[in-house]
Amino acid sequence: MTITIEKLQKMTPEQRANLHENARKRLDNGGREIIELIESSGLPLSSGGMRLSDPVYQRMEEIIWSSEGKKAAVATTEAGLPALAGVEPFIVANLGDRYHPHNDGTKSAGGIVGELMRFLGYELAGHADMPAGSVAKTAALWKPRKG
Repeated sequence: MTITIEKLQKMTPEQRANLHENARKRLDNGGREIIELIESSGLPLSSGGMRLSDPVYQRMEEIIWSSEGKKAAVATTEAGLPALAGVEPFIVANLGDRYHPHNDGTKSAGGIVGELMRFLGYELAGHADMPAGSVAKTAALWKPRKG
């Protein structure tokens, strides 16, 4: 069966997620083309929040945990801003309009940043508004963990 954009549009988000997962298991046997079509379509892979297997979620993890992402998160934290404010420009540059609040994308990004900051030895210090022009509206503030 040949997968087309029209067939993808007729599928439920969960069916697209299953197709994506099956294609991932068969990258060298036509899977790569299917994954590229699904990801370029911008169609959601879940009807609720974002799945850990969602390619957008996985790409956000790569961006946030990259050396540039870590540096940006720490730098904005030291400047008194939410850590997400440092990495969100990288996410937007990479994912474009696939990063948005409608599929819990901004919440997921904030959650990934939280994992990073805890890993780096920070603890939650409240929440604040994101800078003007950000996709996320508010995000967590972090402070170095004592002890």
